[in-house]
Amino acid sequence: MRPVIVMLLHEEQDTGAYMIKYLVTRGMDFVMFRCWEERVASLVPKAAGETIRCLPVANKPHHYVPCLVNSTAAPSTESESLVTTSTSLAPVSSNVAEDCRIRAVASFGGSMSVNDELSYFESIRSLMRSCLEKRIPVIGHCLGGQLLSSALGGRIVLSENIEVGWYEMVVEEAEDVKDWFGGRKRFDAFHIHTDSFTIPQGARRIVTGAYCANQAFQVGDQFALGMQFHPEVDEDKVRSLISSQFPTLYTEEELADILRKGAEGAKTPDGRPLVSPGSMTRECIEKCLREGRIEQNRPIADSIYDTWCSGFLF
Repeated sequence: MRPVIVMLLHEEQDTGAYMIKYLVTRGMDFVMFRCWEERVASLVPKAAGETIRCLPVANKPHHYVPCLVNSTAAPSTESESLVTTSTSLAPVSSNVAEDCRIRAVASFGGSMSVNDELSYFESIRSLMRSCLEKRIPVIGHCLGGQLLSSALGGRIVLSENIEVGWYEMVVEEAEDVKDWFGGRKRFDAFHIHTDSFTIPQGARRIVTGAYCANQAFQVGDQFALGMQFHPEVDEDKVRSLISSQFPTLYTEEELADILRKGAEGAKTPDGRPLVSPGSMTRECIEKCLREGRIEQNRPIADSIYDTWCSGFLF
C-alpha cells in the first residue's frame, strides 16, 4: 500500500501552506482531509492501522484526496469521488483510486476552539492516540497542537494573552527532546490564537514565550510535537488569517483611539481584555512581511519538519 501523510485541514483559509511545498519538494505523498466539508470529516480515520482509499489530484504531484465511496469499484460519477467542489483538487480520474496506509499525521489551525467539540474532533483525537501507541509521528499546528494536548488529557484554556504577529520563542532544555529547532535557543514565530493548551501527562514543554507560556511540547521521546505557533505560514496565509476581524488586532489608528478613550482595560463580550501586549498592529505585521520575516523563518520550519520526517524516513 502507498504510505501517505494524513493532512487535517480545519478551515479553507488555514492551509498547509509551506508544509505542502516542503513535502512535495521531497517527494512525499500526502492525503488532504478538508474537514470543514461534512462528508470529508466523516472519513477521518480513527486508528493508525486504518486503510484510506485515496485518489490522486490532477496536476499536483504527491497530492491525494480521500475517496468518498467505500467500494473497490470505481465511483459511477465524478461527484461520488470528489471530496471538494474546488476544481483545482479534482482527481485525475475515478479509476486510479488506491489503498493507502498512514505513515504520519499533521493537523493545522482554525478559528474554532477545541472546546467547541465539533463532530469530527473525537476521530482526530482517537487517531492521534492510536498513532502514538504505534510510535507514528504526529505534528500539530495551533489548533492541531491543542487537539494533540486534548487527545492526551490536556485542557484547552484562554491564553494568558491573545497573540497575533511575530514574537520570540525560547527553547527549554528537557530530557530526550529531539533537535526540533536545529540547535537554536531562540527564534521568532508567527502566532494568531486566543486559546492555548496545557502540557498533557507524558509530555514536556520545550518552548515558551513572554505572552503565552506553553508554546510547544514533545510527547515522551517520540516524533510527536504540539505547537501553539505557526512555522508553516507563507505570505498568502498570513494575509488570509488577518483579513477579517480578530480580537485585539487593530490598525495603529484604532489602537490609538482605544488608548485615547482609556478603554484598554475594557473587556470583549467573552471577557477578554480589549488590548493585548501580545498583538501587533496591522501596520506592524505588514512591515514584518515587507522585511522578509517569512523567508527568515524558513530555516525554522525546515528544521522542525526535517526532525519530524526523520521519524518515518528510516
